[in-house]
Amino acid sequence: MATTTEEIITPPKAPNAFLARYDRIIYGAVGLAAFLILWWWVVAGGFVSDLYLSTPQDTFAAFVDGLADGTLSSEILPSVQRALLGFVIALVAGIGLGILVGSVRIFQKLAEPILLFFRNLSLLALLPVFVVFLGIGEESKVAIVVWACFWPIFVNAVGAVGGVERILLNAARTLGAGRVYIFTRVVLPAAIPAIFPGIRLAAANAFTALVAAELVGGAQGIGIYINNAALRYQTPQMYAGILTLGLIGILVNAVMTAAEWRLTAWQRGLTNK
Repeated sequence: MATTTEEIITPPKAPNAFLARYDRIIYGAVGLAAFLILWWWVVAGGFVSDLYLSTPQDTFAAFVDGLADGTLSSEILPSVQRALLGFVIALVAGIGLGILVGSVRIFQKLAEPILLFFRNLSLLALLPVFVVFLGIGEESKVAIVVWACFWPIFVNAVGAVGGVERILLNAARTLGAGRVYIFTRVVLPAAIPAIFPGIRLAAANAFTALVAAELVGGAQGIGIYINNAALRYQTPQMYAGILTLGLIGILVNAVMTAAEWRLTAWQRGLTNK
């Protein structure tokens, strides 16, 4: 049977515009709802005792009460201050040393075995070392955060600077650009997109390492709050502290994403049609 002209030129049906635009939000909301229902069902069905796992509603109630009465909210600021201080120190040191090592080929070769060793070394194995040298005060907690954040930033910075396309450098030299101009206008802009994954990973590591550091000792902090709640079998409060860490992590990731979007806008301008 011959195919009609109408059948040939009829385009396929376009997908729903609303779903196409908000599919990530919709699927994310469905996935979150399914997770919460499964969480509630595991506890309500008696598969796990509420002594070990609180329901979502009890966790959220403990979270709201902790913020309202100050028992949880008072623990947030000390942890954020430690994490932010350690992250900033690691950011400055990691990018500075990473640029230096990545810019000089001989430094890359000398640093390679050291990077290979320390980047794979467990932070938990080093906790006693920090305690021995710095005690259980603020210095050791910040130092642990610096250590956890430094390596992702440093490794990415070394690779980013060392991996800048030679054709860009040669083109700049051909046009008569000096060393300072090449470094500030060619090397750094080209390296920033490759450095940012390390910065985002370091931001996530900051709170992961901080909780481990706070468990060593101290008076205030989210890690201490979680540990004290666990020791007292205050299960909803314990999971409320964990929920707080997760929400802070989401906020930090959003900030890092916005910063990356802003600082790498020039790259999108080159690649987008």
